[in-house]
Amino acid sequence: MDVLWGNEKLTNTFSYQKINQLAIGDLEDSNINRGVLNLEKTAIGKGFTLLVDDRNIYKSIHEDFPNFSIEFSSYKGKAYPSIRKVIQTDHPFWNIQFGVGTSKKDKQSKNTLVVLPFSLVHKNANCVHSGLAIFAISSANTISNILFEIASETCAYYKFDFVGLYPISFSKSDNNKIQDNIANELEDIANLIKPIDDLYSEFSLDDDSFLNSNFVNPSNVSLFGVIDGNNHYVSSCNTRLGKYPFCDQLLLPSYSLAKSIAGTLSLSLIENKFGSINNLMVNDLVQECSQRKWKGVSLNNLSDMATGQYINATHDRDESGASSTQFIFKLLSDKDKLNKACKAFPKKTKPGKKFVYHTSDTYILGTAMNNFLKLNTKYDDYFSDFLIPFLKKNNFSQTSESVLRTNGSANQAYTGWGMFFIREDLHHISNIMHKVMADKSSNFEFLHEALNPNKNNSLSAIPEVNIFYNNGFWSRKFDKSSFNCKEDVWIPFMSGFGGITFAFFPNGMTYYYFSDGYDYAWESAVFSSNFIKPFC
Repeated sequence: MDVLWGNEKLTNTFSYQKINQLAIGDLEDSNINRGVLNLEKTAIGKGFTLLVDDRNIYKSIHEDFPNFSIEFSSYKGKAYPSIRKVIQTDHPFWNIQFGVGTSKKDKQSKNTLVVLPFSLVHKNANCVHSGLAIFAISSANTISNILFEIASETCAYYKFDFVGLYPISFSKSDNNKIQDNIANELEDIANLIKPIDDLYSEFSLDDDSFLNSNFVNPSNVSLFGVIDGNNHYVSSCNTRLGKYPFCDQLLLPSYSLAKSIAGTLSLSLIENKFGSINNLMVNDLVQECSQRKWKGVSLNNLSDMATGQYINATHDRDESGASSTQFIFKLLSDKDKLNKACKAFPKKTKPGKKFVYHTSDTYILGTAMNNFLKLNTKYDDYFSDFLIPFLKKNNFSQTSESVLRTNGSANQAYTGWGMFFIREDLHHISNIMHKVMADKSSNFEFLHEALNPNKNNSLSAIPEVNIFYNNGFWSRKFDKSSFNCKEDVWIPFMSGFGGITFAFFPNGMTYYYFSDGYDYAWESAVFSSNFIKPFC
């Protein structure tokens, strides 16, 4: 409190355990109903420690916080930001996002202490850096300074610790309408959450069964979990300042999970309404891809990353090359991205024959879906018109409606990356995918095929480890003898840059982890899941 009110200088960070005791303990409910918080001034004091900068992107401007204005309500000791999506700012590098925090009155001082989870988000990239924002409000509605701390991230190539103290303004609103349904939703979700240790003890599993520490460095893990129907077994969220107190609100970047969700799921949603479109030709829908090499390339080929165009078929060579790097990070308008995506790679073979990983393919797919909608329907944006309504219908968080888009009038969703989630969304994803996986009806046919891989519908992607690709999803084939099955076992999964895995097991269980140490090891989870509920 002394630091917040300027009675003591900021000299160091505060451990999250200490903040937990103050902000989440048994304090009185605050008397704030609704107010607007504004940050427009420079720091009173700050510290920035660069830990990893593999791409040499650091600039001094990164140490300056973006200006923002956020409205929030308090209810039953919780603080609810009115906007929980990623907020666009005028900062050259950072956008910002706030989650649900706490609003508690200190019994002695009668000051209200507000703690909000937040994340700084790279503009035009999926990296997130998460921390806590802390400020106090007196009984006379005067406001303290605000303290920001960052001590974790899901960002493989850029890591830092940050602490900063900033002056802020606060205006209390007369609007006392509180959305208690948000609080009820959080309570319902909390009832389904169980610590991962419960799963280990219930089935006498080793502690590394679902996050094998021999292959995945725990310090690089943001969180992991196992979903089994209504039960969601979760890890804690460890940081360099201790356990994150708002693990349920931790902002999780999709990276290439978006290829499966924004790409494949959205295409299926469009097909549910208008019939099959995955067999349409790219050069009929995307003017920038009018070159001869695109003749005969379908939307299905884009989703399969089997356009027949590549420079080097060795896995990840093209994706890590100069053309893809420029396309992903440096070209910010739809026109520039499309021109690069359509022209980057020469034709080497017939479409549909060879998988070569290109994020640019999924970006073209997003453009093609939008152009189809514009030409044939009253809709014009697959993400806003189809995916977001579906997410809302299935109780996804407001945060999941965030997506990176191109600069300029086109405002094209990136499709191949650029979505964001919180933990509750992972449970919804699991339920949807398993439902579609088991559904043999015509609904979600394109997605259903992706979730039921086999030797006939999948292309070899990484042959040395039996990994395949089809319709925007990966899969791994296990020999039938591994699980005493009559046929080989195929496990579909989504994968994201830096070390993100989301795997759907044939016994109805789901395993996921979000990390940033370039670790993609989850075989132990497969066998542990089979031990709990045999695949065959």
